[in-house]
Amino acid sequence: MATAIREYDLIVIGGGCAGLSLARSLIQKGSQLRVLIVENRSIYFDDRTWCFWSRESHPLQNLEEKSWDAWKFSVLGAAPHLHRPKNDLAYRCIRSGTFYEHAQREIERCPNVSLRLSVNVDACWRDGETVTVATDEGEFYSRWVVDTRPSPIVSNEPRFGQYFCGAEIEAERDIFDEQVAQIMMEMQHDDHGFRFTYLLPFSKRRALIEETRFCNAVSQDQLEQDLSQAIAGRLKEVGFCERRREEGFIPMAVTRRSANEDVFIFNAGVAAGAVRPSTGYAFSRIQNWALSCASALSQGAGPLSHAADPAWIRWIDQLFLKVIQDDRNDVPEIFSCLARGMQPDHFVRFLSDNVTVSDFVRAIHALPKKPFLTGLAVLPEFKWLQR
Repeated sequence: MATAIREYDLIVIGGGCAGLSLARSLIQKGSQLRVLIVENRSIYFDDRTWCFWSRESHPLQNLEEKSWDAWKFSVLGAAPHLHRPKNDLAYRCIRSGTFYEHAQREIERCPNVSLRLSVNVDACWRDGETVTVATDEGEFYSRWVVDTRPSPIVSNEPRFGQYFCGAEIEAERDIFDEQVAQIMMEMQHDDHGFRFTYLLPFSKRRALIEETRFCNAVSQDQLEQDLSQAIAGRLKEVGFCERRREEGFIPMAVTRRSANEDVFIFNAGVAAGAVRPSTGYAFSRIQNWALSCASALSQGAGPLSHAADPAWIRWIDQLFLKVIQDDRNDVPEIFSCLARGMQPDHFVRFLSDNVTVSDFVRAIHALPKKPFLTGLAVLPEFKWLQR
C-alpha cells in the first residue's frame, strides 16, 4: 500500500457544501496547489435540497434539479399571494446528492486534490508557518487550513434559527402544480413559534414537503408531527410513497465579526458568515465565497474568510431578528406584507444576498410599522455592527 501524502499547501476541514465548493472552484481555475479535504462522513447521501434565486445563466446550471419562474406565499386561512417576475429570475433547486457526485468526479480527475472520507479531526494548530491537523488517521501538515465545520451544539442551549423536517414523496396520481414553488405556505404562530410549509413540486406527482419553524428550540417529535399533518392535508386520501427524508437546523443570528486569530487558519461555511442572518439563505453566499477564495489562492495569496455584510445590512438583520423573535408580533403577517407589498425582484434581493438601499426602503413601506419601531428600542448599540 502506498504511503499516504502528509504535506499539502491547503487542507480543508469538512467536505460539505462549503468545502467541496472551494475544491471545485480551485479545480476550475486550474490551481496547482496540493489540496486535501478531510470529511468525517463515510459516504455521501442525498440529504439536502439547496435552493436560491438567480437569473437564467449561473455556474451550476447543469446541476439543477428544477427551477420555477413563479412562487407563492400564504397565511393560514387566507388566499395565497403569487410572485411571477417579468424577467428570467427563477427559484432554482440543486440536490445535495447531485452536487456531491459532481464534486467527487471533479476531484477524482484532479491529481493535486484529494478527498479523504471517514476522517475525524481532533485538533488543529500552527507552529511557525506550518499548520498541523491531527486526525484519527494521523497528522497532516499544510501552510493553510480552511475549517468549514459547523459550530458544536451545546446540549440544552437555545439557538434561534430554522428547524426543518421534510420528506420527498411520490403520489399515486397527479396532484401538484409543478409550475409554482410554494415558499412559505400556511404561515402561522402556535405555542412552539412561527411555522410554515415549504413545498417544491418536481413533477405533478413528486414533491418535497417540508415543515419549518423559526424558534429557539423544538423537538424532533414535534417537527415529525407537523410534517405528517402537512402531508395529510395536501394529499388527503391520495396514496403515496416516501422516497427520502431531510432535516436540519440553520442558525439565524448577527454576531460580532472578528478577524481570524491566525493568518494561516481560516473559518468558512455556515458557522462563519455564510448564512444571511435574518432569512437563513446561504447557498449563493457560499458559492460567491468559494470563487473569491479560489481566486485569491490561485493568485498566490492566502485563503479568504466570508466577507462581512455592510454595517447597515447587519443592522437591518438585527432589527428583523428582534421583531420575528418577539412572540407578541404577528410574524406571519410580517412576511405576508413583504410578499404582497414588494415586487418580486426587490423581494428576492431583500431576502437573499444582494439587498440594496432601494430594496430596504420598499420593505419599510410594505412592513407594519409598530413592531419595528418597538424593536428599535431594544437594539444593541450600532457601534459594534460597524466593525
